[in-house]
Amino acid sequence: MHHQNKKFIHLFKDGQFDDIYHQMTDSCKSHCSMAMFHHEASSFHHGIRRYRLLNEMMLNGNRYALWSDFRKEKLLSVQFNRVNQVESIQMTVTSSSKETNPFTKNKYHLPFKEQWFVVSEGTTLGMYHHDPTRKKRDGYDFSKTKDQQPYNRRKIGMDGSYAFGERVIAPLHGTIHQIVDGLSDELDADHPFGNHVIIQHANDEYCLLAHLENGSIAVNVGDTVKTKQLIGRCGRSGITPEPRLHMRVMNHPDVDSATALPIRWKGRLRPVRGKVVTSREEEGWSYGIAALDFSELLLYIVQAIPRLFFRFFG
Repeated sequence: MHHQNKKFIHLFKDGQFDDIYHQMTDSCKSHCSMAMFHHEASSFHHGIRRYRLLNEMMLNGNRYALWSDFRKEKLLSVQFNRVNQVESIQMTVTSSSKETNPFTKNKYHLPFKEQWFVVSEGTTLGMYHHDPTRKKRDGYDFSKTKDQQPYNRRKIGMDGSYAFGERVIAPLHGTIHQIVDGLSDELDADHPFGNHVIIQHANDEYCLLAHLENGSIAVNVGDTVKTKQLIGRCGRSGITPEPRLHMRVMNHPDVDSATALPIRWKGRLRPVRGKVVTSREEEGWSYGIAALDFSELLLYIVQAIPRLFFRFFG
């Protein structure tokens, strides 16, 4: 994968845009002519001396790579298929990388147990599959995979999905503010988030859990829920290519007008696109005290004193 990435970016850096165009799939070419692509790529590349690989991911046989210039003001996002053809290419010029929304005041757990794959995350523009604007970008898409595949090829349909029907749990205690249920588990452009739940937490923060399985939601509006309580099950409702779970935390319950907030996670948890995350990473003491804030560190020290005393003097 690293070799193929280097080959592509060298072609791009050297201005071999015609060679790159010939590497595109017919579907990708249908969006622009060779002359148009050459013009846009030349304009994008102007002033850049070298590119830095920010992220790479393999999923379902496809390879995703994201490069930027030194200032992260120009982002080059490319998707390659199984035979190394360019499925899509996106060139973004932006200064929004310098703009940040305030982090959540609360710290959140993962909305699931076991290991899940991070399909997209909003920390960096170009790694997020939903609305890429700064106001909406800070969210995550999770899927369950095995060997970077979301489906068991020996099974048919939803039965083959590793994520479909998996438990979705509350990432923090709160009150159920809104529920949408009854939508079928299929593509629905009129309801992009499909079946979903919005939980109100302390400090006027609202968590959206979306693409849930039809009829699986196990809570009601007004219910008080505890951290890690069952909310529903992962589905394929709304706009999603396969069963996956979308999570974001907002400053308002209205998704259209709300601003998505960068999430402060428990412990050392740092979901990154293309990586597998597990709830074990929330156990900050086991994974390093650097992940703990002062109050958490003080609590661990107080709890550790009796154990140390009896170990040495008991």
